[in-house]
Amino acid sequence: TVETSGKRPSSGEITFENGKVTDVNDMVLGDYTLETDDDGNLRIKGESSGDSEDDDEAYKDSSGANVPEIKEGLTPVKWDNGQKAWVVTTKDDKDWYDYSKQKWANAVILNEGVSKNTGDTLTVPTTTSETTDVKAMLVWIPRYEYSIEGQYGKHTDGTAGTKALPGEIKVNFIETERTQATTEYHIHPAFTFDGKELSGIWVGKFETTGSSSAPTILPNSLALVSQTVSQQFATAQELKVTGYDSHMAKNSEWGAVAYLSQSKYGKYGNPIYTEKNKEVYINNSSSFYTGRSGGAPGGSVSTSSTGTCTYDNKTPETGEEGKSLCGEGASTTGNITGVYDMSGGAFEYVMGYLEGINGSFPWGSRFDSEYEGFYNDAGFTEDTKPNLKYYDVYESKTSSSNDASLSATACDGGICYGHALSETSGWYSDYASFVISSRPWLVRGGSYGAAATAGVFDFHNGRGPADAKTSFRVVLLAP
Repeated sequence: TVETSGKRPSSGEITFENGKVTDVNDMVLGDYTLETDDDGNLRIKGESSGDSEDDDEAYKDSSGANVPEIKEGLTPVKWDNGQKAWVVTTKDDKDWYDYSKQKWANAVILNEGVSKNTGDTLTVPTTTSETTDVKAMLVWIPRYEYSIEGQYGKHTDGTAGTKALPGEIKVNFIETERTQATTEYHIHPAFTFDGKELSGIWVGKFETTGSSSAPTILPNSLALVSQTVSQQFATAQELKVTGYDSHMAKNSEWGAVAYLSQSKYGKYGNPIYTEKNKEVYINNSSSFYTGRSGGAPGGSVSTSSTGTCTYDNKTPETGEEGKSLCGEGASTTGNITGVYDMSGGAFEYVMGYLEGINGSFPWGSRFDSEYEGFYNDAGFTEDTKPNLKYYDVYESKTSSSNDASLSATACDGGICYGHALSETSGWYSDYASFVISSRPWLVRGGSYGAAATAGVFDFHNGRGPADAKTSFRVVLLAP
């Protein structure tokens, strides 16, 4: 017997096995939805959130993911495999997304003057930066709580994960109003911004492309490099969209994408990949073309100027169909709907900064305030210093050690839950080196030639200057 508030179910199916719920599909309960947790219990999810008056008409899949925030300036899109193209869709389209099948919601910002109707195809770069309908492509990361069993997680068959093959990060999607996590779970910190709770965030599908005055987020295009952290921060805010806050990704926001990729809703849960192929493949483009792939899950990588495979390339690398997809294996879902360039490609600065060190600074008088690292190499001034809401603060009791274990209790002096630091340090053998006083900025993802040490869990440190091998990512949210 299922008791709930709201309308009686008008459709849907609940599957029971041995006294436990094993699946809930398309259950429609008016303003409420029904889901199952990992223990086989039914859970009723609260009223739908959002500012739009037609949210009740928006499609909501069976995973419990919050409905993507679509305001003026964002257009929902879906991949049409028959036409091999992105097409314009609507919020009530049941084919827009399905997180239970690793199909994440995508949206675009159209170029000025471009008008499209539902069902129209969109032109995006296929080989180089040609004329396109689209200015930026983004992927919806819904609000969730997570749990990690043991040091490397547990696989779905109950075996313990290892450093080389870590297990699942358990994820439950949760409504915006829920601020108390389930026992042994943590609500991911990326879904709180400036004291406000978020239903989700929009993350750049690729590394930022274009220019400092006209940034874009496009595939098969050159990543925007050679900017200081302060210039990257300013460039991200140039991607103005009505109703959204546009900013350079914080480290916690990187962590939100990384953790979801290692859950049943991401590439880890995609059944066409097994063993080492579950790791997000590396972008091996030495020229930093976005959305490219070496078609390899780790080990030695043969780099190329453009990258071996494009983001929509499905050619199997080994001939074993479904195990080594070339281009799509480099996304966080193992298919074209995910986030790309999170392993390899260009390094990525994130807004994660070390301060509050107890000890002497190696550069002496250059460090004369709590914002030493914001100045000098990073390029900020008193006038351009970011608001605290735009960066994550890390602390350390030493000015020289790069021991990754320091990141365990470095977030404002607390535990860094969700930041893809100590909790996932060394997963897939990714490189791990925490920020230090002389290199106070976090850098993510590794580079195109890093082979096994690059990946979504890779982190190291930098001083913040312009670098020809370092880019960044943009995040949009509706606070």
